[in-house]
Amino acid sequence: MHPLHRATAALATAMAIAFPTLRLLISVSRQRGWRQIQRQAGEVRDLATLHAAKERTPTLGGLGIWLATCTATLLYAPLQADVVATLAIFSIFAAIGLADDGAKIFFHSSRGMAGKSRLICQGIAVLALFVCLSHWAPDSYHALHRPCIPLPFRSSEFHLTTFFAAIFSFLVLAGSANGVNLTDGIDGLAAGCSLLTAIALAAIALHGDAWPLSIPLLSLAGSLATFLWFNAHPAQIFMGDTGALAIGGLLGSAALFLRQPFLLAIIGGVFVLETVSVLLQVYYFKWTGGRRIFRMAPFHHHLELGGWPETRITVRLWLVTTVLATAGLLLNRW
Repeated sequence: MHPLHRATAALATAMAIAFPTLRLLISVSRQRGWRQIQRQAGEVRDLATLHAAKERTPTLGGLGIWLATCTATLLYAPLQADVVATLAIFSIFAAIGLADDGAKIFFHSSRGMAGKSRLICQGIAVLALFVCLSHWAPDSYHALHRPCIPLPFRSSEFHLTTFFAAIFSFLVLAGSANGVNLTDGIDGLAAGCSLLTAIALAAIALHGDAWPLSIPLLSLAGSLATFLWFNAHPAQIFMGDTGALAIGGLLGSAALFLRQPFLLAIIGGVFVLETVSVLLQVYYFKWTGGRRIFRMAPFHHHLELGGWPETRITVRLWLVTTVLATAGLLLNRW
């Protein structure tokens, strides 16, 4: 089967699997009381008022995204090292997110795993990835040492030692995963931006020898397209950390194996914006003894508290991602 036909079939299969799975998750989550817990104190008190209705919305939609993406990929992708490693990171990050969501549901709290605990788990996953690839897939292992920098008129590469390659890969994977997680704050925002980013990376993969990576990327895109059917405002289900961390892990892993981690930062510019807004808010708050740059971080909450409706924020940031994805594809071809 032609690579494009495989990728298209994977996208359609993921959509077909995700639809009944998400319907089932919505029903089960409502029966079991697996729902989103909103914070009610501190700087988020005004936001909690805006999001009061979300308290009744089921969560764990990320399980449906994970199942549909993995199944479609295994059906159509050749199980070579980069595809297997990408699915492994996707699954491990989903497990980390599930532990976080489970803690919130079990303890009826808005706080799950500590941020440091999540980063440690992600670091262990990256270390395990390097060890496995170095033993069983040296070609894919060495690909992680040559990340490509997209520049106008030229494309240059630099090589890293094993230690710095592992650190760099951790930063890419953790940054991507937590960037998607921070963006997942209003209906449809993270899913739509991730869908556009996955399609752009899949287009890059299809134009080179790394076409098998387009299959997990388009399987993810198909899963997210179906998820958006249920997550569009007002959302019937949330993806939770199970979905957000897994999605970011898959996007980051695919970008590393495509040797385009810096291009991911351009295409996923909304994720970068959301992450930087949080970092600026936290450090400025500590440095000034309580002053803030934004009404609330991440940035989409700043816009919400400024009076923007959720749908306006979501659509406009989708448009920003579309422009950035187009720019990224042009840079890649240039």
